This record gives sequence, structure tokens and C-alpha cells, in this order.
Amino acid sequence: MLLLSLAPLTPCAQSLVVYDDALGSGFGNWSYGGGSDFANTTPVHAGTHSISLTGNAFNAVSFTHETGLLSTASWPVLHFWVHGGTAGGQQLGIILQANCSAAGNPCAVVAEGNLGPYIAGGAPAVGTWREVTVPIAQPPLSYSGSFDRIDLTSNVAGTQPTVYFDDVALQPAANVVDLVFANGFEGMPVAANMLVEEHAVTVGSMVSDRFTWRDSANKPRVAVLAHNDGQTGPTAPGGYPNRGGALREFRYQMPDGSTRVAGVTDYGNAGQGGFGYVVSHSAWPSNGGGCNGDDSPLGYGTPGSFQRVFEGRHHAIFRFTQNYPRHCSAAPGGANMVVPVTIDWSFSTGRDNPLWSVTWDMSALGANTLFDDSRAPYGELEIDGAGAADISGVAWGDRWQFTSTTAPLTLDSAWTWNTPNSVPYVKLWVASTNATMGLVQSQTMTQQDAGARNAFYHDVTAYWNHTSAQGDAGDGYAMPWQDSWPYQANAFSIDAGASSNNARLTWGTSYGFLGQASYDVHDGVVATAPGYPKKSYAVYVVLGPHSATPVEAQRAEIETIQTLALSASVGSVATSGPAGPARTDTIAYSPAGYDPVYGALTFTAAGNALDANIAVGAGRTLRHPLLVVRGMSAYPRTVKFNGTTLTADVDYYPSLRAGANELWLTLNRDITGSANRLQLQP
Repeated sequence: MLLLSLAPLTPCAQSLVVYDDALGSGFGNWSYGGGSDFANTTPVHAGTHSISLTGNAFNAVSFTHETGLLSTASWPVLHFWVHGGTAGGQQLGIILQANCSAAGNPCAVVAEGNLGPYIAGGAPAVGTWREVTVPIAQPPLSYSGSFDRIDLTSNVAGTQPTVYFDDVALQPAANVVDLVFANGFEGMPVAANMLVEEHAVTVGSMVSDRFTWRDSANKPRVAVLAHNDGQTGPTAPGGYPNRGGALREFRYQMPDGSTRVAGVTDYGNAGQGGFGYVVSHSAWPSNGGGCNGDDSPLGYGTPGSFQRVFEGRHHAIFRFTQNYPRHCSAAPGGANMVVPVTIDWSFSTGRDNPLWSVTWDMSALGANTLFDDSRAPYGELEIDGAGAADISGVAWGDRWQFTSTTAPLTLDSAWTWNTPNSVPYVKLWVASTNATMGLVQSQTMTQQDAGARNAFYHDVTAYWNHTSAQGDAGDGYAMPWQDSWPYQANAFSIDAGASSNNARLTWGTSYGFLGQASYDVHDGVVATAPGYPKKSYAVYVVLGPHSATPVEAQRAEIETIQTLALSASVGSVATSGPAGPARTDTIAYSPAGYDPVYGALTFTAAGNALDANIAVGAGRTLRHPLLVVRGMSAYPRTVKFNGTTLTADVDYYPSLRAGANELWLTLNRDITGSANRLQLQP
């Protein structure tokens, strides 16, 4: 099928053959790590031979122009075809080097990146040749200059199924790539605003994946997730080991055009750990039981594994897994147990905030074995880029909205807790440097309880619909008891009359949320809920200028979603889906079509077509919605909104998740009212 309107094709200028059944003139085979065959006979894209590569520990197919340097001025585009063999989905990289052909071969890397965004469909496919077009001088490689070596790498530390390359060529600027015939009519051109996932880059002394995407204002944002598969990073000042599995850097643009870089702190027992790992506390030690180890280990101290679940044109899902240790039981002496944890980070072009989704799996332990809370995601960053300024205030929402009203934040700060609320959230801010960080749940309080109600100490729900003018809520100080904030935040980093620069931020749930067949929730409307066998929820991780009120904007989006009515005349509205990351059991979507695990409006196509409507509640605005359309095996030929044809990568941002037969699509617009017709036509 055609994906782009066709314009007359200009004649192709002569390409420089790198490999076409054999190496091109002047090129040599400098492949390394073994596993490559330049005379493979099946499959082939054209002719009689192709190149095979069986991935093993970052080995590579490597071409060196042994007769001298080449220039991006003459050869700005690398073009070839890739075949995923019997498996597909291989993770590949590209490295350009210079001066390898010079005497002594002092090779120097001049550009490198992930190959996935350049592959039609986002990754090698099973049994299919897919076109690869790499505009070297354009982002994300953004290299202009000389080179004489091209490496196509297996981009994982372990082994990968065999992948195949064919018809490798460098193209001059005059060439127009014919996308009509790319990958069975499903190719799309490389766009400058695509999401870029860089594999295995070292940031802050830890090997990480780095994600760069464009937000709702078309400004770049960057998130760095440290691998958790065995490395040990910088040790926290308190001596805690750092095994990764967390966000260790976040970048965004400020109103003046400067870039804010929120990195790891170097203080406290959570220093160097970053943000987004799990922490759980047990009620047993204070409720007649005992522990034989740490009651609440920091999740970044336990190694696990990671998986690049989805690397799309404009969307990505990155997964951490680990066995989180638990040491407490009802009886004195404790126990040794682990809880499997799965964390998905998802990113979307056109949207500001990554979504953090978690599944805790207690099914192997038996009901009522644990009596634990969840304070995940947990951690701290230098939210203003420096970490020197004291925190100005804290706010959170359970059934009521709490806000400290005097700065800097101390236990003597005045507060209000008297505005009704439906969507759980928590945030901290620094007014002097215009910085904030917060968490906003993807569901309402009724749909998924949040916040801690500590019946063993102080029930802070007694202060709902109150202000500090009505009296202190703590032990002789104005703020609520430190150990009973619904969301821990930086409660233990401040004191009466004493502020702190520690921007620790955590989620919060009641004891029993993990492990109990039934527990008392921090709610006031819903009394109890099950905490077994699995628990899943999702929160948006929000960083931005305090003046822009980004936490409030994200909260308003979830409130708006509750007003939606989705319908479809071609295809259908999805009414259920997986209950959380790595879960096969399902939940009913509420409202119908809304998937809270990935924050997406979800439909099912019919024959790769969809004709749907998104009705937004009166007085509400839905900003840059993310849609997931199931049953899609190809990009749509045409996308229309209220009858107007949209332009890919401008009016909407699509990613084909081939393995799941899903199209992920962010609309680059805000929508209001009851008539918002979206048509996908094959």
C-alpha cells in the first residue's frame, strides 16, 4: 500500500556500492567478533549473496574504505536492506569511524547510534526484507565530515538470532529514495523529530539507554535509564550499592531556551541512585512480628535485567525486572522471600511526561504472607539542576488537595488540605530556580487507591478538609506527622524551623497493599481492596518549570479522560486489556477504551482501518492524546481528523509495533467537544 502521496521521482545519481553480492571497489571486510559471512546464499534481497551476522557480544559487520576517506558532503546517505531471519527484532547499532585507512590505522569514532529508528517498521522482521535509510548528517547522528569505516553492530551483550544485510550503498544528495517499494509498501521516511533510543551509552559512570524525544511544545527532552543487569555504579554516601534500574538524568528546556539537567544527588542513603526504583516497608516489625534483614531495601541495590520491549518511530517501552527482597514476617525472626517486580517506562513524541508502570507479583508467596506498602517509584534528583536551593513547598492529593503555603518548607510551614480531589498526585518545588517534580497517577482514587493511611500510628485523614489555621497536625508542629504523610516525599529531610535541599519524592500506599487478601485503603470512600496476588498501577513522572504548573496539567488530563466517550463505526473500542506490565490477566477499561497501564486511548482496527470518534466532556480539553490501535499490520495510507488529511510526523506521530500488531499514534493537537472524528485508511 502507498504511505505517501507520490511526486515525480527524480533520476537517481550514481550510488557508491559498499556491498552488492561482493564488496564494492575500495572496500575491505574489517568485521570483528566473529559470526559474519559475506557469501551467504539465502536469504538474499537481490543477486546471489548477502551478508549474515549471528550476534554475539557487540560483534559487527564492518566495511572500511581502504583507499581513503569519504565525505558526507558527497555521500550523506547510507542505504541498505535488512532481514530478520526466523526471529526478527534484533537490536542493531551503527558506528562511523574515520582515519582507519591511514597509516597505523588510528581509527576514531565520529558518530554512533541505534539503527532501529532508520529501519522501516522499527526493527528487522521475521522472513521479510526491510529498507534502511540513514541520513548521516541529520539528527540523531548529526555528523558532517569525513569517514572511512561503517560498522553494523549487534547491539546487545549476549547472543542474538542471525540477521542479514544486502545491497549496501552510499548515496549522493541528489538521490531520491523510492519509498513506494520499501518493505512491501510499509516504509516511511526518516524524520528529524523521531524518538531516539541510544543503546549502552555511559552517563554518570553507568551504562544506560538514553531516550531523546520531542515534547508537546516540540522541544527536546532526554531521559537516561541505567542498566540493571550486573553493573555496579557510584556508591551512595551512606555506603549503599548502586546496581542501576533507575532514571539517573532528565533534561528539558526552560522558558528562556536553556536546558535544565536534573541529575543524581550525591547526598543521603539514596544518593547516586536516581529515581524510579521500588521500595516497600513491612508492617510486621511494629505489629508483633519481626525481620531478619532490612525492612525496606532500596530497589536500586538489587540487580535484575532489562528489556527493550518496544522501539518505535515515536514511541518506546523500556522494562526493568528484578526479584525484590523481603525479610519480614508475622512471627519473630523474619523470613527470606523475594517479590518479582516488573517496571515499564514508556515515552511518546508529542507528550511531556514518561509513564512509569509497575507490577508486584506476590502469587508465589501465598495470601497474607506479606503486610507491606509500596512507596515506588522512589528516589531523588537535583530537580533544579544544582540541588543547592532549599525546597519551597510540597503538595499532594488524595481525596483532598494538600498544599504547603509558606516557604521554605519546614515542619512549621502553614498548609491547606481542603480542596476536593479525585486523581492522586504528589509534588515538590523550588520557587527561586523555577523547578518542580511530581508524580500523577494514571487513574482516579476510586479506580486505584493511593496514599498511605497508617492505622498503627496517626490517621491523617482526620485533617481532611482542614487548614493549619485550625491547629497543628503533627507532634507540636504545624505540618502532619512526618511518618504519616500519604506520600513520603522529603518528610524526613526537614525539621521544625529547618528546611532542606533534599528533593526526595516517593509514592505511597497503605500497609497490606502488597500481600494481604484484603487491606484498609487510604480513601474514605472505598473501604477495602485486595493486595494479592498481584498489584499494578502507573504514575506519570513529571519534571518541568514550576511556573508552568506541569503537575496540575497532568492531573487535569486524567480528570479529562474520565469524561471521554469513545465510539467507532469501523473497528471498535477496546474494553479490556492486560492489568499491568508482564500480566496476562485483564482489567475492564474505565472509561471504555482507556488503558491506564500505558495511558492510551485504545481501539481495535478492522482490516487495518478505523473510523472512530473521541467525545470530550463539556468544558474540558484533551491535550495531545496517545492512541493505540490494535490489529494494525501496517502504517495507514491516510490519517484524517474531522475530514482533514493529516501529515505524518507533523500532525501526528505514528509508530508501528509490528510484533504486537499495534499502531501507536500521538495526535499533535488539543481536542475539545463531542465531535472529534479520526479515520485511519489502509
